[in-house]
Order: sequence, then structure tokens, then C-alpha cells
Amino acid sequence: MPQRNPTTIPPTTPSAAVTLGLTPGQSLWLCLPPGSALHTTQGEVSLRFAPRDFGHALHTLPQMRLGAGEHLPEGWNTKAAWVQVGNALHCRSEIQVIEGTPRPGLWHQVRHLLRSAFAGRDKTTKNRAFGKVPAMR
Repeated sequence: MPQRNPTTIPPTTPSAAVTLGLTPGQSLWLCLPPGSALHTTQGEVSLRFAPRDFGHALHTLPQMRLGAGEHLPEGWNTKAAWVQVGNALHCRSEIQVIEGTPRPGLWHQVRHLLRSAFAGRDKTTKNRAFGKVPAMR
């Protein structure tokens, strides 16, 4: 069986999910990465967001509650966000944090641009034309 490189993650793999349980009265701070989702699977939780900068002003999103089966709206965090999650009931609550797929890094983007640039290079001609533009000599 061939060995797989653990650092290579195909884009079709599901994103990482973490399930956390909260006892009555317990709260915790989470740093949610960009594109992540927060689902409430059991009970009810209250959410309090840390202030975020928007230009020259700080803005705090209003507090909200999520019941069982509810989640934060899609695309709500384009940047990393700190959220305080607290148990709002007198019974156990459970949340699930699902990280979004990471955006390609700078090295991946540069490599992709170089591959696409050299893919159009015609290797059969003598003047080594690059695409449709002849090479300078």
C-alpha cells in the first residue's frame, strides 16, 4: 500500500470538525478561522462577538442565541473572529465547529502561475517562442 504524504491534502477531503460540550453556566472563547461554520447540535448557546475593526471604527456584532439545529449564517466571517460561546440553559449544550477549506498559500499561487505560463511554451520551435510572443535574442 503506498504511503501518503500527510502534508498533502486533496481539495475534496472534508474540512475538520470539532465537537465541544458545554455544561450549564460554562462559557469559552473560540477563534474561528475565515470561512468556518458554527452549529449547535444540542441545547442552546449564547454568542458574544469580540469587536472587529472596519476602517477607522470598531464594530461589535449583536449578541445572539442559537438553539439546537441552528447555525451562524453562511459567509459571516471573512476574517478570523473571536466568539464567546456560553451555555444558555440549565442542561448540557453541544456545538460543532467546522473549519472551511483553507485558501491556497502564496507558494501554491506562484507555482500555479508559473505552470500555466510555461504550459503555453512551444518546445519545437528554434527561436523558443513563449506563447505567441517571440523570445528576444
